[in-house]
Amino acid sequence: MLEVLTDPNGFFKRKSEEDIEFKTPLIIVTILAIVGAISAFIISQSVIEALPPEASAFAGIGAAFGAIAAFIMTFIMWVIYSGIFYLISMVFNGEGSFKRVLEFVSYGFIPSIISSAISTYYTSRIYSNIDWSADPQVLQEALLSDPSLQIAGIIGILFLLWSANIWIFAIVHSRNLSVKDAAITVGIPILLYVLYNLYQLRIFGV
Repeated sequence: MLEVLTDPNGFFKRKSEEDIEFKTPLIIVTILAIVGAISAFIISQSVIEALPPEASAFAGIGAAFGAIAAFIMTFIMWVIYSGIFYLISMVFNGEGSFKRVLEFVSYGFIPSIISSAISTYYTSRIYSNIDWSADPQVLQEALLSDPSLQIAGIIGILFLLWSANIWIFAIVHSRNLSVKDAAITVGIPILLYVLYNLYQLRIFGV
């Protein structure tokens, strides 16, 4: 399975000759969902520690719900990513079932497991050092100026580009497209997402 990280073209070419299966994709997405849930819980706990005691009990429930929501959202995003790629590929007369797209797109989330774990570390450092009782404007400036946030954001973007490379070949072999058409199919939504993240990080000084 790790072949998909180094030779996605060869990996998906071989997989396209096999029957569709969802055991491995579900394992991949579930692992990512667990990491996301842990991340959401850790971040919530960091915020809770800075809250008044009377609010902590309610915040604890919120942290649990946040973790559950993060877990479920991972599966929803898997379907959304697959759906977007499938719909855009229709412009290029792509051929292949949505089930195959869904199966292959899951492998592109493997780098996200690594980046999520790294980002959780940096984000928890940021949130644990923030004074949550400060003015919202001051709080926002403190978050945006923290280098750890920028490091976490940049790491996330780099790993997303790694995922995009995997998804290009996933679409090549699941929708029978050329590399160029698959690159456009994947590149449009990923580019928009990357630009949004760069804007959030204020790398361009916005």
